[in-house]
Amino acid sequence: MTLKKLSLVGSGTTVSATASSDEDQAVSEPTVSAIDSTPSLSDGAYALISVDVTEKGNVSSYLRDQMKIYHQDRFMFAFYNDLTDKVDAGAGYTQWVDGVLVETPIASQDGPLEDLSFDITIVPTEVGYSQSLKGMMYGERSVNMVEQWKTLSTETTVFDGLWKLDSRSSEADQWEDFVEMKLIGGGHFIFFQSMVVDDEPVKHFGFGSFRVDEAGHVVETGITSSFEGPGGEEFKLNMQLIDDNHMSQSFELNGATVTQTYIRI
Repeated sequence: MTLKKLSLVGSGTTVSATASSDEDQAVSEPTVSAIDSTPSLSDGAYALISVDVTEKGNVSSYLRDQMKIYHQDRFMFAFYNDLTDKVDAGAGYTQWVDGVLVETPIASQDGPLEDLSFDITIVPTEVGYSQSLKGMMYGERSVNMVEQWKTLSTETTVFDGLWKLDSRSSEADQWEDFVEMKLIGGGHFIFFQSMVVDDEPVKHFGFGSFRVDEAGHVVETGITSSFEGPGGEEFKLNMQLIDDNHMSQSFELNGATVTQTYIRI
């Protein structure tokens, strides 16, 4: 993987004429080669199997609960990063360019992002895929990572997509500056959120399975999150598509109703 700053490259041509000639100078149009946008990986939910981290020639192997979802040129990942001792999450756009996956993050657990992109070479495997990440920066540290991923599901629902929180009303809390992004796809969900509680910034993430039961209720089963408590707990949500680009969900929290609306990204 290559990390690069996004730049806009333009080409301009100046056409000049001399007083001694009335002939127009011919200017050839620049040619753009066709880009192969064929994906090498199916949309769906993926779970990290293992990651090998190389730093200054020393290799360390990690097992951690991490999920990533790709859906219709969008991505999201989330996990608790032992290297930084904090929540690590991100979301953004994807594009396939001649077999290389280009990820352009637009948000992380710390807020909006811009002017970043990642060129990732994806190698399909029997159980999912592998990828190599070179030159990842954690403060002053630079590490290389080799990650192995397995496919969880490629199922779809009508709620699939990348969603950004638009409004939130709650009878259960008085959290301030609440921000959330959520991606649904591959029969799973991921979210990350930030808020201010008692004048202190707080960040959370969570992911798990996602299904719609026979009664039309959404059932989310947690796998991993930064909240206290064991995984595997089921949550029923009343989720509705307002239109193609807006969604609402409501649920019970500590005996009170929370209602959230989202905009599709």
